Amino acid sequence: MNIDWQGAGDVQSIFGSLIEDELNAHVKERDQNSIVIPNEVIEKFARLGLYKYNLPGRFGGRDAGYYQWGKVLEELGYLSQDTSFPFLISVRMSVITFLIAVDRQGIVDQFVDPLVQGALGGAFAYTENADAFSFKSNARPEQGGESYILNGVKHLVTGGETADLFIVFVRSETSDMQVFLVKSDDPGVEVAPRIMHGVRSFGMATLSMSDVVLGKERLLVATDGLSFAQRYFLNCRRSLQTTLFLGRARAVIEETIGYLKKTVRYGVPLVDMQHVQANIGEMYIALETARTVVFHSLERQARGESDPYWDVISSTAKYHAVEEINFIATMSLKLTGGWGYTESIGIGRAHRDFTALIAGADPQEKLKVDLGLRMVHELDMIQQRDQYKEV
Repeated sequence: MNIDWQGAGDVQSIFGSLIEDELNAHVKERDQNSIVIPNEVIEKFARLGLYKYNLPGRFGGRDAGYYQWGKVLEELGYLSQDTSFPFLISVRMSVITFLIAVDRQGIVDQFVDPLVQGALGGAFAYTENADAFSFKSNARPEQGGESYILNGVKHLVTGGETADLFIVFVRSETSDMQVFLVKSDDPGVEVAPRIMHGVRSFGMATLSMSDVVLGKERLLVATDGLSFAQRYFLNCRRSLQTTLFLGRARAVIEETIGYLKKTVRYGVPLVDMQHVQANIGEMYIALETARTVVFHSLERQARGESDPYWDVISSTAKYHAVEEINFIATMSLKLTGGWGYTESIGIGRAHRDFTALIAGADPQEKLKVDLGLRMVHELDMIQQRDQYKEV
């Protein structure tokens, strides 16, 4: 492993021993048994300032922005053999930035610092296997809006198994979307672990709410919660969450080349065969084109140039990166055969982990439809403007 790749040595100098002792040393056991990374491990990283990279300066952070935070996540993905870790970290950091964006002094004062220090962990409870206009989870006001009663089920909550706080998106009585802060120990809340195909250590869970009574201070967004979700949760994370997988894809390429160098066929190391070299070239091209478009999208976000509600470049970057990292994992298995597929090597595990993003942050096929519709709409608008000018 080249720890100087993309500045990974900087991250290793701070977190290297924790990555090796708390993550890499346990990755096989956790993966085989779907054991979630414990909160105490996350807290050790937080105490060393991991969340402060993307934290605003007024909260004692570096205010690095999405581009630099994406770089950190990429480096963590490169150094950590457990992709679940940087995935979970990225979600918990997004919960922190979401609460800061809500800008409710009582909420910020009570929860942001414990989240930054790792004493608490947060998760988003959004998905119901339906579009936002068809959510069944709901909130009913009581006592003239002094309290609310929440009911519903959120089927897939990333990091939910070990979360203390949930940002919950529900339908209001007027069919608007509202956003509430729910605690894992609120009466009526039940969290059930879910076993996943890949990234098995990040604690996917189902959140069930049965007559959960919350005071009005827990209502974070009263109206138009969908727009808030798009701006501070869905859209801003779409390309960001691919960065950690790009780091792991680079490690997979390095592991593949290491195997090909020491494996001889017909008296020749596999790495010296031109067809194999061409395959390596394809993997390298896939990685660097994906990195280029992803970090271009994050630069645009950092400069405030992207559409905060649904950005074409971020969506395109997510789609392209997911296709390319899955190509890299598949090509690695083709080149390494049974060696790469063994649990001890981890390439097969990376292949399973990479497929998580085929379904997550908008499924790949849905993104194609959305991007196609956007293109048709843009051309229709241009045509209408041209017709208006002619008149």
